Amino acid sequence: MVNALNPEILPPQKSANAVPVFAQKALDRCHIIFPDCEQPTSAIFYEQQYYAYVKFFASSEKAQEVAQRLIGKGKRVILTRVRTGIVLWIHEPEAHLAK
Repeated sequence: MVNALNPEILPPQKSANAVPVFAQKALDRCHIIFPDCEQPTSAIFYEQQYYAYVKFFASSEKAQEVAQRLIGKGKRVILTRVRTGIVLWIHEPEAHLAK
């Protein structure tokens, strides 16, 4: 796995509050299951934690805006860059790996 904090794959940040954007291929993809639901959900695994897929954004600015709103509510989020835009993922401490 590529080091997700490698500066070569992180774009320059516009402000001190900007959420870092990782190259999606640098993170492990998987599927997780929530305690109250049997349906698997797309996720990424980062720093021994699961982050569930939330939404795709064509605009980096809109992704940052929504990420900052969630952070303001006490949530942990990650943004990843894909070919056509940005994907928002949210930390899910209660989820477990789908088998």
